[in-house]
Amino acid sequence: MLKWVEIDLAAIRANTRWVLSRLGQGARLMAVVKADGYGHGATAVARAALAEGAACLGVLTVDEARALRHGGIKAPIQLLCPLLPEAAPEAVRLRLTPTIDDSRQAAALDTAAGAKGLPVHIDLDFGLGRWGISVRDLPGFLNQLRRRKRLRLAGISTHIDYVPGKNTVEAEDKLRAFWRLAQRLKREHPGLVCHAANSSVLMDFPHWQMDLARVGNLIYGINPSAKPAPLKNPWRFCARIIALRRVVKGRSLGYANEYVAARTMRLATVPVGYADGLTMEPAERLISFGAGFQYWGWVGKAKAPFVGRCGISHVLLDVTAAPRAAKGDVVVLPVRRTAASPHLLRLYR
Repeated sequence: MLKWVEIDLAAIRANTRWVLSRLGQGARLMAVVKADGYGHGATAVARAALAEGAACLGVLTVDEARALRHGGIKAPIQLLCPLLPEAAPEAVRLRLTPTIDDSRQAAALDTAAGAKGLPVHIDLDFGLGRWGISVRDLPGFLNQLRRRKRLRLAGISTHIDYVPGKNTVEAEDKLRAFWRLAQRLKREHPGLVCHAANSSVLMDFPHWQMDLARVGNLIYGINPSAKPAPLKNPWRFCARIIALRRVVKGRSLGYANEYVAARTMRLATVPVGYADGLTMEPAERLISFGAGFQYWGWVGKAKAPFVGRCGISHVLLDVTAAPRAAKGDVVVLPVRRTAASPHLLRLYR
């Protein structure tokens, strides 16, 4: 085995428990497993998070939800992205909770719902601009929704345009405005679930947990906030060294001889490249991007910088700092988890 991803489900479970410990009375946890569980495997993560007490799961698309159902997941699943009208029958068949933001979606779901009816959530746009109804248009949309007798308004949500450390005052104002609006709707719709807290909001505005926290990053050990959190890293992207060579100062390497060795060094080749997701910017904050940035991997405790440009299926590493590195040794590499190829073997422990 030359390349693989190791995923520690015990770390996922520990992170889920920690998130749950942050929630106040009455607030539930939605484990967000979109993008194949941020690359960790949606079904495996879903099982781990549900076993620790997550109340439901969040995905973007019907396709993602279908994979979970085929994997034996019976828990409630919410579509966080408004669905296309033609997907309504399958959403009903898979027992999903749709998110809607226009009348065509509502009409299609009303037709597909059948006698049992269907709970739906409305998403509001508070500035992110990706989808959602404007606050101005909400009263008219609610009037239309009341005519859909098989649909029941079960929730209202938003995803604010907050970036930790940047627009804190604006974010507080938007969360407060959303909650005031939600409170008015709760009086008309008892049991209405209101939610706006993702990982960033949960960390930086814990007083706005509301009824449900939609958490992805924190479950995967990624802390988007400057506030500390005792999270465990469940992810390791590994490859084995397949070649080693000594390169003298002045030697040219790579396509078009574009790299010239500035000193004598020991180089290792590993059989991974951008086809595997390598050099897609890692989400981990141990790497700082900016002028002079260079990617690196780790051979044991030794840092091994990338040499030259990453190829489609290989990369060169400077292992001068690891003089005992040998063919077959494991290198741990940085990769953005959602960019890691789904064809890479996932090993769970």
